[in-house]
Amino acid sequence: MSSSVEMDAARGERFEFWARRKPAKSEAEHSVGEVFALRAGERIVYRIAALPPYFQFYAYTHHADGPLTLEWDENVIEISLFYRFDPAHVAEDGVTFLDLQGDRLVARPKDAWPAWYENDPDRPQLRFSPFQAWMNDPNGLCFVDGRYHLFYQFHPVEAEWGPMHWGHAVSDNLYRWTHLPVFLHPEQNLWSLGATGGAFSGSAFVGPEGGVSFYYTERLPAYDLFKDYKEVQKQVVPSADLLHPEANRVVLIDGPPGSAHDFRDPKVWYDAARRVYRMVLGAAIDGDPAVLLYGSADGTDWKYLSVLYRAPEHFRQYGARCVECPDFFELDGRFVLVMGFVGYTEPTTGRHNLLYAQVGTFEDDRFMPLTPELQELDFGTDFYAMQSFRAKERQIAFAWLFNWEFRKPAGSPYSGELSLPRVLGLDAQLRLTMLPEEGYRVLRSRALTQDPPGHFACEPGQPIEVSLAGALDGIRIVGRAGDGESFMIAHVSGRLVISVAEDAGEIEYRSTPLSLGNLTLFFDRGVLEIFANDGAVCGTRRTYKNTALIRLEVTPSDATRIEVCEAWSYNSVWRE
Repeated sequence: MSSSVEMDAARGERFEFWARRKPAKSEAEHSVGEVFALRAGERIVYRIAALPPYFQFYAYTHHADGPLTLEWDENVIEISLFYRFDPAHVAEDGVTFLDLQGDRLVARPKDAWPAWYENDPDRPQLRFSPFQAWMNDPNGLCFVDGRYHLFYQFHPVEAEWGPMHWGHAVSDNLYRWTHLPVFLHPEQNLWSLGATGGAFSGSAFVGPEGGVSFYYTERLPAYDLFKDYKEVQKQVVPSADLLHPEANRVVLIDGPPGSAHDFRDPKVWYDAARRVYRMVLGAAIDGDPAVLLYGSADGTDWKYLSVLYRAPEHFRQYGARCVECPDFFELDGRFVLVMGFVGYTEPTTGRHNLLYAQVGTFEDDRFMPLTPELQELDFGTDFYAMQSFRAKERQIAFAWLFNWEFRKPAGSPYSGELSLPRVLGLDAQLRLTMLPEEGYRVLRSRALTQDPPGHFACEPGQPIEVSLAGALDGIRIVGRAGDGESFMIAHVSGRLVISVAEDAGEIEYRSTPLSLGNLTLFFDRGVLEIFANDGAVCGTRRTYKNTALIRLEVTPSDATRIEVCEAWSYNSVWRE
C-alpha cells in the first residue's frame, strides 16, 4: 500500500464507490497484496485483493468500534464516485463525497458543496445538477412525509452517458437539494459485459393506502443503441426511508403486436372510482410513435388494453422513432397527455426531439383530445423528458436540459442539469401552461438597476431574472458577456425566436404565433428559460459559450409599450 489516512467512523456508517484497475505499466505493479483496504486497529475489516479492468460497485458497512484507516495503492486503483454516509442522518446531512487525490483523501461533506458548485464557472447555480458524472431524465418524483424526492438517470463513472443508475436527492423547497446515496443499479455489471442498458426511466406511484413504489424500465444488456435490445418493466418497493430497494420484480416483459424494442418509461396511477390501476408506456406501433395503455387489478399483473395515442404518419416520416417519457395526469377536471418524440426533426425549422401535449377527457379507458392538434411545450427544444407529480394540490414538473446540437466541452466533472421546477396549469383556452414554482422569489439577492432604461449591468456568473409586461410585440432582448453576445430573444413576425452563441443559423428556434403580453426569463450560467404569456409559451436553450453575463439589453420597437421592466440577481441555491 502506498497511501493511508485515518478517519472517524460511526457504527452503521456505509461506504460506497465504483472502482477499476488502472492500466499497468508493468506486471509487478499488480502482482502482490491488496489494492484497497479498511482497517479497524490492526484488523482488516474490508479489502480488495484485485481489481478488474472495468468499473465495479463496492460497498462496506462499518460495524466495528473505533476509527478506520483507509489504505490504497494509488498506482493501481482508479475510483470514480466515492462517498460515505450514516443512514440514520443521511436525509439531513447527505452523503460526504470522497476523492482520492494521489496520496491524499479529500472529503466534501454538505457544507463543502457550495464551494464545489460555485468553483465551476459554467455550472448553473439555480438548478439541480449532480455532484459529478452524468445525469439525464428526472425520475421517481414524489412528495413523501413533507419532503420532495428527486431520482434521476445517472451514470456514476464519468460525465458521459453509460450504464444507467438512479441517483437520488431530497429537498424541502424544490430548489435546495441534499445528495443521497445512489438508489438503483443495473441488474448486471454492464461495464464487464461491454454493454449499455440498466435502470432506465420511470416514475413514483403512491398507492391507495399511501405506500410508495416505483415503476421503471430495465434495458437488458444492449449492444446497439438503436435496435434489437430488450426492455422490461419493473416495480420497486423501497425501504421506509426511500434509501434502497427492498423488493424489485419484473411486472411486464413483452409489448403488444406491432411494437418492437422501444417499450419504456412507465407512468402508473390508481383510479379510485373503478378501483383499478392504470399505466401508460412509450413505444411505437408499426413504426408510429405511440402511447400504450395497460391495466391491472393489483398493480403487479398487467394486461394490455389499447393504444392511447398514435402519432400521425408525418412524425414517422421525419425520423420519430417512438414516444419517450409519456406523462398522463388529471388537471383541473381535464386529462393531459405529455410526450417526447425521440428522433423527430421538424422539417420547417430543423428542431429535434420536440415535446408535445394534448388536453382532453378520459372515460372508459379512452382518451379523447379536445383538438387533434398537438401543443408544442417548449420551442427552444433543450427541455426534454419532462416528468410531473402531485404535491400540495399542485402538479409540478421538471425536465432534463440538453442541447441536441452540440455537446458540453470536455473537462468538466459533470454533465446535465434539470430545469427550474414548473407548476402546471390550464389557461382559458385549455392550453397547458408552465410557470416557475414561486419559491424562486425568496432566492433573489438584489434588484438590478437600469442605466440607461432597459439596460441592466449584471454580476458575471450570477443568475439573473428579467420580468417584462405590457404590449411587448417587437421587443428584442440581448445578453452580453465579456467574449461577445451570449443570447438573443426577439419577437419577430408575430413569434418569439431564440438564438445562442453557438447557433450557426441552420435551425430556427421559434414559437407558435402570439401577441406578447408578458415575459419572464432566467439566465443561469448558460441556461436560458423563458416563460411568456403566463406560461402558455415557453422556450429553453442551453449554451456553453459566453456564460457569464455582464450586461442585458431590452430594446423596444416602435410598437412596444413596456409597463413593467424589472431584473434581479441571484445567489447560488447551494449556499444557505
